[in-house]
Amino acid sequence: MEIIASRKTALLIGATGLVGGHLLEQLLDHSAYRRVIAPTRRRMAREHDKLDNPVVNFERLSRDPALFRCHDVYIALGTTIKKAGSPEAFRRVDYDYVVHTASLAQIHGANQCLVVSSAGANSESRFLYSRVKGEMEEAITRLDFWAIHLFRPGVLLGQRDELRIGEKLAAGLTTVVRQISPGLLGDYNPTEADVLARRMIEAAQAISPGVHFHGAEELLRK
Repeated sequence: MEIIASRKTALLIGATGLVGGHLLEQLLDHSAYRRVIAPTRRRMAREHDKLDNPVVNFERLSRDPALFRCHDVYIALGTTIKKAGSPEAFRRVDYDYVVHTASLAQIHGANQCLVVSSAGANSESRFLYSRVKGEMEEAITRLDFWAIHLFRPGVLLGQRDELRIGEKLAAGLTTVVRQISPGLLGDYNPTEADVLARRMIEAAQAISPGVHFHGAEELLRK
């Protein structure tokens, strides 16, 4: 299959998040894409000739199939149990929205799916966060994309609009450990959000079929 450079459309879900914000800017700047569709709950202040920013209700995405006509779908949705308010609400965002979005994009002709997951994702984990991420990965891999890339970063580093005390402490601790012994943390090494976004876009241009998993240790080596 040949994908024509400078003619692709990217669909970006999660454009207002930490990784999604970097993905948005890098996709808009990338020569392979002529259009970036970034649906959000509220209109963004960002304007660009390539950018299409429809306001959507994530509970009713299937009502607007035009949103999902793209070549590459990038999904950077994610929340925390504390922010979501309950385990059920957390699962709705990190599993339901992610899988539903990917499924709609695949149905409407997307070739590649690139998803931000997490280190430790495991559908059999005793921890809800890791278990939901693992279940999400398994559901995504069952979809009929030509290529699937699942990224499993460690603690994400970058400037957030919101303060997450737990993540800030974890980022500080893992950064110190990495400086002392880079190999000790393995795939739990902290990951710079802008680097993760860049690696995701690079993966989409590699034209590599099949299912691919990318851990934090791999991202550090590149």
